Parts: sequence; structure tokens; C-alpha cells
Amino acid sequence: MTNRSLYFPPVVVPEQMPSPLPLPKFQIGQQVQWAYVEAKDFGTIVGMAYSSEASTQGLGYHYAIQLSPSSSSYSDGITSDWAFEDDIELYSQADREDAIG
Repeated sequence: MTNRSLYFPPVVVPEQMPSPLPLPKFQIGQQVQWAYVEAKDFGTIVGMAYSSEASTQGLGYHYAIQLSPSSSSYSDGITSDWAFEDDIELYSQADREDAIG
């Protein structure tokens, strides 16, 4: 098994942080998938940041996702990515098995 390092691009912190911060929709350790793309990559949340920009521009929580080795992008060498809160959803192993067929 190849040891692949995780890499996350930097995030941009907003000039004005809301006080108090809104509650995040997801937590570290949860399994998620991208909700609105055809190749629904999936993995585990390993970090989060309240920012105005990561892989997408938008003020809110951005989640650092460690992709599953079974995720389609993993075979292309992509082991991790940022996801904006509105772009991901929880999934279970049963959901993943149903999608694979």
C-alpha cells in the first residue's frame, strides 16, 4: 500500500469574523460526499475552517476531507480536498454500496 500524504491548499480568513460563529453543520470524523457533482467523491472530515475562500469562494465553513481510497479521484492521486459546507452531505456505507450497485 502506498503512503500518500495529505495536502490542503491555504484558506483565506475573512477580515471580519462573525461573533458568535454560526454552528457548523458537520463535525470532524463524519463521512461525507460531494452532493452536486456526478462523480461523488467521498471521505472523512479531518479539519475545518471558517473562511471566505478555500477551494471555493464563499463565507462559511470549509471542511478538509481526506478522500477514501475507494473514491474516484483517489486513483488519480488526489488524497484530500476542501469542501464548502453547502456542497457536501452525510453518507453511510449502505448509501455507498447502493450507488455502486
